[in-house]
Amino acid sequence: MTRAEKVKRLEQYLSEIYPKTECFLDGQKDYEFLIAVLLSAQATDKSVNAVTPILFSKYKDLQSLAGADPKDIYSVIKSVGLGSSKSKNIVNLAQKLIADYDGHVPNLRGELEKLPGVGHKTAAVFLAEKRGGKFIPVDTHIKRVTRRLGISNMNDSADKIEEKLEKSYDGNNHINFHRQIILFGRNICMANNKRRCDLCKLYFCKARK
Repeated sequence: MTRAEKVKRLEQYLSEIYPKTECFLDGQKDYEFLIAVLLSAQATDKSVNAVTPILFSKYKDLQSLAGADPKDIYSVIKSVGLGSSKSKNIVNLAQKLIADYDGHVPNLRGELEKLPGVGHKTAAVFLAEKRGGKFIPVDTHIKRVTRRLGISNMNDSADKIEEKLEKSYDGNNHINFHRQIILFGRNICMANNKRRCDLCKLYFCKARK
């Protein structure tokens, strides 16, 4: 099978078992969602969704975040991990949005990546979820699934895997496909001996051999 054929089969199968997906992170305003994605790095969505309502009720706008003491923000978000650096990034991000973008979150990936704490994946998630961008951001689950299915190689970076997926995917709902693969990786194609191959119908998977 070609890579495109594998991606097509994966999409078809995941659409059968996960016909409708929803965004994993909460955040009504654009900057709130961007901060939620920033917080999700090396953290679970559940842990992020537990702290963001508290954070955004305490700091109700960008101005209050921009003037906050990072130590106070840390006291709210410390449970998500890497809280010290993330709290500083949140304050600096708010300040930069106000100073350089009139309080608005930019719509270009390159501009987003200039913001403190916003990397390639975070920018892609924001644009795909909030702007309908045709991106398929890659996390640890997507790395694992695509490697097992022979869609990517073991030495491929996350950016390379994203490039391969986006080039091979011929659908029109990139973010839905992104979520579907993550759900599959969380629930069925899990790490090592936890994986549930008995529930999977993707028989071209390398893990079966």
